[in-house]
Amino acid sequence: MTMRVVLRSPFTEPVVRDVVDGIWKEASGEADEVMGRDHWALPGLVDAHAHLASDALFQPGDFESALERARQALAAGVTLVLDKGWCDDTTIRVISTLDPSERPDIEAARRLITVPEGYYPDFGLEIDPGEIEAAVAEEAAAGAGWVKLVGDWPRRGRGPVANFTEEELGLAVAAAEAAGARVAIHTMAPEVPSLAVAAGVHSIEHGLFLTEDDIASLGERGGMWVPTILRVEETIVQLGGRSSGGQLLSEGLSNVRRLLPLAAESGVAVLAGTDLVGSPANVASEAVKLGEYGLSARQMVAAVSVSGLSATGRSDAFGVGSTADAVLFEANPVEEPGVLAHPSFVIRSGRLVA
Repeated sequence: MTMRVVLRSPFTEPVVRDVVDGIWKEASGEADEVMGRDHWALPGLVDAHAHLASDALFQPGDFESALERARQALAAGVTLVLDKGWCDDTTIRVISTLDPSERPDIEAARRLITVPEGYYPDFGLEIDPGEIEAAVAEEAAAGAGWVKLVGDWPRRGRGPVANFTEEELGLAVAAAEAAGARVAIHTMAPEVPSLAVAAGVHSIEHGLFLTEDDIASLGERGGMWVPTILRVEETIVQLGGRSSGGQLLSEGLSNVRRLLPLAAESGVAVLAGTDLVGSPANVASEAVKLGEYGLSARQMVAAVSVSGLSATGRSDAFGVGSTADAVLFEANPVEEPGVLAHPSFVIRSGRLVA
């Protein structure tokens, strides 16, 4: 049985593809089934800052729930998850347990790397900064394409403090790249984003205090920025808007609002990430929030789809020979962003997701 799909995308010219062994092929001959004539298509949604292991902060991974979150993400049209680490290997086990047709593609860090007093106690892998190369090499080998560093964290009476120097971050990047992995860094404090960009860190998570110079450097190399605005807004509520931490994060969000359009225009891969606000199935809400913070409708849809696929080396245009993934919508998501949360059909490896 040949499935043929009409793929009308807001980012490419319409194409018609056949599915053969889960791969997109040029359409030829007769087809048993034709889909997509009255729909708009994206090659998949992307959650670029997820935590499949748990739905609650700083709890050990729950394997069965993680399996279900992965399945739910796929049903919502998410075909790629970048999981940015946890305290254990729950997400790595999800990757090895579920067949790829039952879940999104998953790239993942294993344990978060930090320093003593540099994160919530006993949650991350606490190291002496002089051990960063060995720790990164170990986590890269045990992970699935990513290593996650906690770049800064508040200390009582001192405010946010950098956990690593620029030189140490550079050593981390080199060690990860030698192992075929990328580095992501948590940073919500001033100065640390600039250190991370200068050191070559691949993905800036939150990045509230990036500068225009950082954006230019990150854009030149096509680096990633995942602002996680919903997560930051929720954290401000938890801290209290008038607290010192709440005021700092609010200042950071003002900076994000100023820089987001510039970043998208400068070649930075601005990406949507849920970071425990809901689950990866909720990533459309973060995309809409990016639009509220200054991305155009087209940039917003790219941030939750083609930009993440392209930044990780995947086909963003239903390329012949690529995995037959597609998400079909009743309307053009650039014109009606609300449809991102309500796909009509999800195709994963050439099969309809129930």
